Amino acid sequence: MPKLKVVFALTAIVLLSWSISQLEPLRADSAQPLYIVLIDEHATGASQENRDLAVSFVGLLSALREGQRIGYLATGDAAAIGPAVVGSTEHKSAYKDAVAGIAGASGAPVADLSASLSYAHELMQFEGAAEGSTVYILSGGELDGEAPGESAPLGETISSFNAEGWQVVSVALPGSSTYARQFMRTASGGTGGDIFPLSTAQELKVIADSILSMDARGSLFEIGQGELASDDVFTASLDIAPSATESSLVFFKQGAGGSLSLKNPSGVEAVGGDRALSGVIETPHVVVWTLVDPTPGEWSVDVRGGEGFISAWHYPKNNLSLHMVSFDTIPFDRSTEFVAYVSDGGERVQAPNGEMRVTFTDAAGQTFTHALNDNGELGDAIAGDAYYSTTVPPLGAEGSYSAEIELYWPEYEHSISTRTSVTAQSFPTLDVHLTHTEALLPGERVIIGSAEVKVNGQPYGIPVNLLSAHLSSGSGDGVIEIMPRSLLNTGHAWEFDIVFTPANEELHTLLFSLDMQYAARDYKFTTGSTVISSMVPPPPVVAQAPPPPPAPVQAAPPPPPPAPVAPPAPEPQPEDSSLTSIIRIAAFAAAGIVSALAVAALVYVIYGLTRPSPYGYLCDDEGKLLVDFSMVERPTMTVVTSKNLLSGSELSIPELRGLSFYFGKDDVDIRSAQTEPSIRINNRPLIDGEQTRIDNRSWIGTQGKLFSLSLTKPLTDIEPPIFAPGVGDD
Repeated sequence: MPKLKVVFALTAIVLLSWSISQLEPLRADSAQPLYIVLIDEHATGASQENRDLAVSFVGLLSALREGQRIGYLATGDAAAIGPAVVGSTEHKSAYKDAVAGIAGASGAPVADLSASLSYAHELMQFEGAAEGSTVYILSGGELDGEAPGESAPLGETISSFNAEGWQVVSVALPGSSTYARQFMRTASGGTGGDIFPLSTAQELKVIADSILSMDARGSLFEIGQGELASDDVFTASLDIAPSATESSLVFFKQGAGGSLSLKNPSGVEAVGGDRALSGVIETPHVVVWTLVDPTPGEWSVDVRGGEGFISAWHYPKNNLSLHMVSFDTIPFDRSTEFVAYVSDGGERVQAPNGEMRVTFTDAAGQTFTHALNDNGELGDAIAGDAYYSTTVPPLGAEGSYSAEIELYWPEYEHSISTRTSVTAQSFPTLDVHLTHTEALLPGERVIIGSAEVKVNGQPYGIPVNLLSAHLSSGSGDGVIEIMPRSLLNTGHAWEFDIVFTPANEELHTLLFSLDMQYAARDYKFTTGSTVISSMVPPPPVVAQAPPPPPAPVQAAPPPPPPAPVAPPAPEPQPEDSSLTSIIRIAAFAAAGIVSALAVAALVYVIYGLTRPSPYGYLCDDEGKLLVDFSMVERPTMTVVTSKNLLSGSELSIPELRGLSFYFGKDDVDIRSAQTEPSIRINNRPLIDGEQTRIDNRSWIGTQGKLFSLSLTKPLTDIEPPIFAPGVGDD
């Protein structure tokens, strides 16, 4: 028999060890924050007011910690009450026992708070409390006699709290106990917790806001407040929006008496226990009503009796959340799409009767509000897909912007919102210049223009495969090539030639796009479309001379009268009619050719005169004006034949004789007729036969001299170019 007992004992030990080993991982997996209320019975027993305030705090904490675990530990008891999940039957029982213990704490002796806190630490370890768990110490009061000695070193306990990531928050009840206050300062200060004074109902409101903000659950919204006399009636109303799945009404009152009544939008009074009013917590200074699935609309509250200050607050709860879909980094100088959506328990939903909007706020406090819609318009891609969108104009300046997304119900004057931020900055752009868009020949490979990638006006190298061209034509034939002019490093360039080989005579639509990763996001830049033609122009029509009219038929002369016989006269020769016809035809043809040439010359002159006149200014490297292109004196014939072409030889500047300037309506091209001596445009060589487009304030360097070309009238001082070294002839 003794051996059998030993076997049973060993078996029990093994089973217990196995159970504990299985329980620990489960606790670790399901670790949740735990909240312990450590009640100093000596402080709560000091006065009835202290007991009322302590009970009110416990009730408020239970109302705001719904769904979380709370336990209660009194300094005079050897065992804890709970912990249990708020809302469960177990917690309701534990709450009643804790309140009863506070009510019966009158006359309790001073207890060792260090030992009580150490025991609370052991309880939290046993319960597997997660990081962020908190011990609330309710202490204060007056000290009768000597302070108790520490049976558990407070410093070691504080170190253990910090190691677990737990805090001690102190709630100081009325009284001047030096021991209690010093203990609370050490415990809370050592763990980074707060100390809240609690002597009035208004201070309970401060504690409530702290609890809600700590959990990122918002704050209380004021309904109303006032001072009550015994025969006064305090009335307040609130609008409950359709989004509310649960709403709590919280009343902080100075007096312990008084009665409260609540009416729904239909005027029917809600009483405790019915479907609407599912939870009621009543304490001397705090009353909390919880409404589940409340009817949207205006609810009213009446408070009768009682004396002193009273305030009413609303804490709405809903499953709706707002989310931004758009990137948090956007171009500052381009319009962009802003997209957001509403979720209900994680599922994207629409918001009937609600209005969505986003408000941007810059560093100076200026705000820009834009309405979002799900109607498939104004930037929204698809109607009814529960994505709310709009096209936001350029923000205009780089920097960080606050973005508040708000869902608003005008009928109930209620809204929910969330805040995020976006950064506006420069993004790559694609500058495309097409110089040859007409009269391209099928099968002929031609450079039709150039493309440049820039960020904030400065060259920006990209992998060459990120730039693409999109060609659309009737036959679908034709080859577009994008050729880097020079590589900055392996596979990267910023400057490209655009080469096109048309296959047929037709019109083509061409656009370019840049697809890349920039600023930690996907980014796409697309140019506008351009039409280019490979239609071969018909040959010029030469006016033909009209055929000559037929020669008139001459009637035979009447026979002459009889003449006297005379010696025979020489017989007259007949006229050569064939030669006459040829001469007349040639005359008409010559006249037609002369007329056609005159018309062609007139058209050419008119065309030449309609071309743009030279414009712009040429200065030296010190800003001295050398040439005003519009004032260059030119022969009349030159103005007629090549009004928009100005050769360097006409400028009286020997170094520029090898250049020709072509003036368009909005731009100017320069063509070089020489390779030596070299000519550089903006520090880039321009060789014989090559043509380049210039911008305002371009620089021309040749033969050791530097010239500035400005399309607008320059200032008195011209800034030297940043690439000044090497701009002359090399």
